[in-house]
Amino acid sequence: MTVINYTTAKRTFKHLTDIQRGRLEEMAKSGNFTQAKMAKELNVSQSTISRELKRGRTRQMSTKRTYYDRYLADAGARAYRENRQFSRAKDFHKYSENFLEELPKAIVSTKQKPREHSVDTLFTCIEKNIQRNMFLVQRRSTH
Repeated sequence: MTVINYTTAKRTFKHLTDIQRGRLEEMAKSGNFTQAKMAKELNVSQSTISRELKRGRTRQMSTKRTYYDRYLADAGARAYRENRQFSRAKDFHKYSENFLEELPKAIVSTKQKPREHSVDTLFTCIEKNIQRNMFLVQRRSTH
């Protein structure tokens, strides 16, 4: 019989909704809530509140021409959308489609028995392909 010996629950992360951002703006504006209380009220982590307050912080000028920082839900949502727009897999563009198609074939040996490759071997293959592609691009541009 299998016994599960862990106490951590599966972590489920969710992004803040516009409604939650609006509630956060009201709580921050009132000044009666700590970050921990805001997190408990919105049912999210305190670090999520901290990051969101930092993301949506804007500098405002009062009628007395003094500056103060304030959280605005619109600014937080805009910064969130901009950051999500640029979050992609890093350096994926440098691998050619041909390389990605040929990689599974290269990993399987001629005996049709799967081989185990180290990470170093994989990156060596990637680097060789990149250097070959760069050579071909340079060669094409000179002719």
